[in-house]
Amino acid sequence: MKLLSINGLRTVVAGAALALMAACTSAPVANYPDVTWRHLTPIIFAAGPIEKVAAWSNTEDGSIASDLPFSLGNMAMNWPDDRIQTAGTSDMLRYSVTEASVISSALKTTKGIKGVFTDDQSDKIELKVAAKLELLDANGVQKGEVQAMAARSRTLSESMSVSEREQAIYDATAALLMDLDRELERQINANLGRFILH
Repeated sequence: MKLLSINGLRTVVAGAALALMAACTSAPVANYPDVTWRHLTPIIFAAGPIEKVAAWSNTEDGSIASDLPFSLGNMAMNWPDDRIQTAGTSDMLRYSVTEASVISSALKTTKGIKGVFTDDQSDKIELKVAAKLELLDANGVQKGEVQAMAARSRTLSESMSVSEREQAIYDATAALLMDLDRELERQINANLGRFILH
């Protein structure tokens, strides 16, 4: 058996390390695009500029919002960019995202030998988003307001990979934001209809 020299050994180790790095970096990275509402008909307000306010926090117990590769709150903040148009008057709109929570809680799973052969639902994910749209006059006095909230939940099985879990939460997030859009539009038509240009 031929022994490798020190230099030969270094070459083999370096080659193995490079191969390992290449394998790690070539793994597909999931891309989660922002949810958009550009395909929907815009709501045109007789108003001027739109101010956006990020008024949510991710400090609740069990929050996993900051661990995800996408942001429910940031995507919710994009809503007026896609859905609202203004036909400049001295009035203004203020849009605030007041809640954008993604909470994870552990579920009971089967223990012991039986648990090895059982694919339990191991986590419950609860998502909630809330937003407020205000119409203000030139002096900042409120002329009208709507508030909307949407909530969804889903469970994740213990056999799911990290990427499968992220995809499942993203799908629930996208559905949740569409729920928010429908509720905002319903509230606007019911309560701010007099300020809309048809």
